[in-house]
Amino acid sequence: MTTEEILANLQTSFPGLAKAELPIKNYPTWTVPAQSLRVVCERLRSKFSFDYLDVVTATDWSGPASPKGYPRSPAVTPGATPAAGALARDVFEVVYIVSSLSAGLRICLRCEIPRTEGASVPSLYGIFMAADWQEREVYDMFGIKFEGHPNLIRILTPETQQGYPLRKDYEHIPDKFD
Repeated sequence: MTTEEILANLQTSFPGLAKAELPIKNYPTWTVPAQSLRVVCERLRSKFSFDYLDVVTATDWSGPASPKGYPRSPAVTPGATPAAGALARDVFEVVYIVSSLSAGLRICLRCEIPRTEGASVPSLYGIFMAADWQEREVYDMFGIKFEGHPNLIRILTPETQQGYPLRKDYEHIPDKFD
């Protein structure tokens, strides 16, 4: 079965599932509503043999990064900030790449969620064991919660870390590690 046939099959049960306008790395890319994410992935695994989670990551689309974040490189003009651009919007995009190793297929799933303090998506832990550490990393860097994850704690930064370093509004507070 091709990825187009799989998408058409899934769209009968999940009408919010759609082919994305811009593919990621030339992979077939689909947008998935957050409330359908876990069920879509369960179906991909059980019916279409997508048995491997390659990547979980996220993007903060809110515009330019805060100049109060990490110190800038000397090559950056002081006071200059990049333009927000036409793509800026108040959302996080959580990106998943799943593979069917037996069929040699790979699909990218994109899930937009509102950029709020309690931003969350369902955890894929239990469907894909690789979700464990990858979801913890996204939580640690962006503050996105993965509902149902059994051990959602910081993995890269200390427990005393304030804020989430990959959010564009992150403001670094000097601590003992500086």
